[in-house]
Amino acid sequence: MGDVDAYKLRIKSQVSVAESYATGRRGDRHAREMRLVERGLTWLDPSIRTVLDAPCGAGRATVLLARHGYEVTGCDLGDGAVEVAGRAVAEAGVQARVEKADIEHLPYADASFDAILCFRMFHHFPTPDIRSRVVAELCRVASRYVLISYLEPLSWTSLRRRLLKARYQHGRHAVQYATSVRELEGYFREHGFSLTACLPEMRFFHSLWLAVFERRS
Repeated sequence: MGDVDAYKLRIKSQVSVAESYATGRRGDRHAREMRLVERGLTWLDPSIRTVLDAPCGAGRATVLLARHGYEVTGCDLGDGAVEVAGRAVAEAGVQARVEKADIEHLPYADASFDAILCFRMFHHFPTPDIRSRVVAELCRVASRYVLISYLEPLSWTSLRRRLLKARYQHGRHAVQYATSVRELEGYFREHGFSLTACLPEMRFFHSLWLAVFERRS
């Protein structure tokens, strides 16, 4: 199986797969990741109202954003993810729209949202072509901000992931791709966005970081 084919299999088409993902993101890990998102939100101008959570997965960040008072739309290509995220929104008692959409071909007009959150997805993109295409779509639809997570190559977990690469490639774990912030900046620069903040989940140990990009005036 090629890298691109493996990436497509990450789509949570079945409800059971989306539910399993949600279960695996509970407890301390979920709390750490949501705190990282909240830190990113502090870099947004207070006037920001509309936010797209793409992809929304099981709806964790969609619910968080709604609780912070944003007008939120969550979208995902997987039917299972859309169903589970919609259920999470209903159970949380918050207002948010959840719908099916492909992050590579978003069905929204230019500058439809004040900000976009793309959380825990970029590390699944296996090629620079896919990464560049996705960033172009995010920048097209966002009028001002894009918050995007990535895996920092210079961390203990990234080193461990490289050492265990053979195991990942043989299907025991999902293949994940680390990206330097310099590479990420290059994609966004092409579309008029500059880096505002770069926030670690846990510096040097965990590889998950959140970058905040803002459209240059």
